[in-house]
Amino acid sequence: MLSRRFIVVAILIISMELASYGKDEKRILEFTYTWSMAAPPSESKIVEVWIPVPITNDRQTVELISVSDSKGIFTSESKYGNKMFYRKYYRQTELLNDSIRVVFKYKLQLIEKVVREAKELKSLPKVPPDKSFQVYLSDNRLIPLAGNVANLKNKMLLPEPPILAAKYVYDQLINTMTYNHLAPGAGIGDAALACDSKTGDCSDYHSVFIGVCRAAGIPADHVFGIPLRTTQKNRTAKYWHCWAQFWVKGPGWITIDASEADKHPELKEYLFGTLSNDYLVISHGRDVMLEPKQKAEALNIFADPYVEVDGKSFSGTKWEGVFNELLKP
Repeated sequence: MLSRRFIVVAILIISMELASYGKDEKRILEFTYTWSMAAPPSESKIVEVWIPVPITNDRQTVELISVSDSKGIFTSESKYGNKMFYRKYYRQTELLNDSIRVVFKYKLQLIEKVVREAKELKSLPKVPPDKSFQVYLSDNRLIPLAGNVANLKNKMLLPEPPILAAKYVYDQLINTMTYNHLAPGAGIGDAALACDSKTGDCSDYHSVFIGVCRAAGIPADHVFGIPLRTTQKNRTAKYWHCWAQFWVKGPGWITIDASEADKHPELKEYLFGTLSNDYLVISHGRDVMLEPKQKAEALNIFADPYVEVDGKSFSGTKWEGVFNELLKP
């Protein structure tokens, strides 16, 4: 039999998790984002870096206060509209024998977004979107709509109304998949693999969700953000998280987070149709060509800074965020 102390502790832990969600008030934060890399290889001549830059949308207001490097430029790619900071370093003119660092300071306002039509499971009709949504109905390199994804969609026998169909897919993923970010092949959002393995991390769950929705004619997208939860130690952030959104005529984009709901069953209903004020959205979409274009193929995911040294992808970099709540005016 469980001890009373164990039960109390378990309740407190669940309460803390719940406390980090569902806050509909506006949060005002100071956020410092630092990208850095050790000295590039001694034989290198050119280092290029693209760093994702968050933008203002319907649930977040982003004000860039300062950036430590005045020689970089801010650009946007055309496929999804993701914004980025681009910097090109030359060994002939810059100190590439030393480490490189760029620091961004932001003021953020984050609110919770709740779509009531999703909460009420409204039986809204499926209305074909205009041509601008075609990118959210098409394949990605790791989200093919044929094969495993199509087979899964056909087995599900989805209802026609898009909110009801998306809820069915959401429930099925939670019921049939097991969260394991260390599973073989996990972490890159390979929808076909995840259909077979029935495991993975947030990118894998939501690649399956996106693939099935698109195969059913429902526009769907992959969104990447940085968790800025008040429960995090030292108010630091070192990892991104992702979720999915699907589009319905009327309410527009509706957020779901199946992997988080699988880890926290008490949040299952909350995470269908709600994006809390704990996340800073930094990018969205898959197969991203940067601006200016990178030498390598389209990026599977643009959530971390991307670096090329002499035209070849380079992984020896890191980023870290530090955030503090500011008093409301």
